[in-house]
Amino acid sequence: MHRRESIPVTIVSGFLGAGKTTLLNRILNSDHGLRMAVMVNDFGAINIDSQLIVSQTQTTVSLANGCICCTVESDLIEQMGRLLDNRENRPEYIVIEASGVSNPVKIASTLRYPQFRNALHIDSILTVVDAAQFETLEGDMAQLAMEQLDAADIIVLNKIDQVSPQQVDALRSRWLYPNVRLLQAVECGVPLEFVLGVERFKSAQTFRPLKAAAPSVKAPGVTDHAALFASWSWSSDKPLSLKALRQTLASLPADIYRAKGVCNLVEVADKRCVLHLVGSRTEIKPHDTWRGTSPYSEFIVIGAHGAIDPANLQAAFDQCVA
Repeated sequence: MHRRESIPVTIVSGFLGAGKTTLLNRILNSDHGLRMAVMVNDFGAINIDSQLIVSQTQTTVSLANGCICCTVESDLIEQMGRLLDNRENRPEYIVIEASGVSNPVKIASTLRYPQFRNALHIDSILTVVDAAQFETLEGDMAQLAMEQLDAADIIVLNKIDQVSPQQVDALRSRWLYPNVRLLQAVECGVPLEFVLGVERFKSAQTFRPLKAAAPSVKAPGVTDHAALFASWSWSSDKPLSLKALRQTLASLPADIYRAKGVCNLVEVADKRCVLHLVGSRTEIKPHDTWRGTSPYSEFIVIGAHGAIDPANLQAAFDQCVA
């Protein structure tokens, strides 16, 4: 199987009651244009708009917007195998809800088994935190919640309307590691671009910068995301240094949540490389040849408005030119 057929997977983690189901409901009921499988622990907790349902069985609900919602049964490996074997409706994206009392690293490890190596790749591990509940956890529960945080690429600090700014600052200073990629939310109202790393750059011909600031998911009482997030793009027809590019990405502000694009590296001159930054994790991998097109690099950076300093970003990426 060619790498282009590899399906991105987002794992949604978080302690009991943090808001994972709220986030999954947003995904299932949104118009994201993807044929998606959302694997959940309990159908009963999912609130799917009845007008979206096309067909339903005991373990699967098919929706008009391309989503398939299915329960995570006793064997994740078997369930995943069935999804991948479905040639007619093979998903373009998979979201897995981790149990509220499990460590998402176990799911990530399963997805790296040999039978999935070329079929799937982990796009991100996203952990939802209940801002009002987290400080009250004790003992083993607190330890588990910390393990969920440690595994996260991006953290959604949910229910911030129930705590004061001082409590949010205290939680960050006590529990979160420095430079953590943190999204604050009410009712998990975050843009889907941060949840789903939609790979719009699969080929040089089809890459277009993602309009990251658009309000991809709306809910009553949630601020317009366009007022919170911004995007910036950079391009060059000159080859880049891999070492310099890694250094630039490592130095990006913590309020930059995603970067993605294609790049032309001097170290891999014959290959078009794909860059993917989510939270604190960065991947730069050879993808395929340039297929007769002139090599180039093109990136989109997504973050909070205050983190997007065009002049500084321009200077930083310009220094990556070999």
